[in-house]
Amino acid sequence: MLGGHALPAHMSHHFFVDPVGVVDGQVFLDQEDSHHLLKVLRARPGEPFAAVSAGVVYRCRLIEAGGNTAVGQVLDSAQCTTEPPVQITLFQGLAKGDKLEQVIQHGTELGLTTVVPVECARSVVKLDARKAAERVTRWQRIAREAAGQSRRGVVPTVARVEDWQTAANRAGAFDLALVPWEARAGEPGLRQLLQGLPEGARIALYIGPEGGLTAAEVEQAVAAGAHPVGLGPRILRTETAGLAVLAAVLYAAGDLG
Repeated sequence: MLGGHALPAHMSHHFFVDPVGVVDGQVFLDQEDSHHLLKVLRARPGEPFAAVSAGVVYRCRLIEAGGNTAVGQVLDSAQCTTEPPVQITLFQGLAKGDKLEQVIQHGTELGLTTVVPVECARSVVKLDARKAAERVTRWQRIAREAAGQSRRGVVPTVARVEDWQTAANRAGAFDLALVPWEARAGEPGLRQLLQGLPEGARIALYIGPEGGLTAAEVEQAVAAGAHPVGLGPRILRTETAGLAVLAAVLYAAGDLG
């Protein structure tokens, strides 16, 4: 590492590269990012950009802008300091329209680690294997773009679509699993459950689609170790509920001030 001090958060452009893309003090952007930097943003040699690889932020100066590959000279580097102290996986019920895209975009900005799309009993959207794969590819691209815009240190993973039973059975693998559902909200409540979260805690959030989760689905998650919690006196939409809990978790973990 060339330096240990914090790099400016306002670096003009922010890209992600694989470790093999950082060689001998130079950073090589992939074809898609090179096109964006050179053709869309019309960057010229000498312009600054930031590249993130394996949790390290590299402050670079563009030195090659020909052909289809953008190459940057590394000026300085430092450990990324923008990642939350906890890891949060959102199991999000499939929803109509672009709602899941909104959740992925805004959830990435807030600090999600992983998004798992889930087919629930009340999911109107049904995806066959081909369509599911296409959607995941698109959702992953949205996560990558949002991660760059928000200066994340990693790109959240958008996992393959799972059925509810598979997703619910994973609750016990987390340090804390939460399933918001007013009719089954128990004690301790959300505030109590979020007290004293240890650094590095792995947290799961289970959110239903439009129409919510069924009683049977909630019971499956609870049986696997999830805690049913209430989110206050108002009814939240599927695209709002997960983000609300995410923000509460991050605040409790000391990540939002």
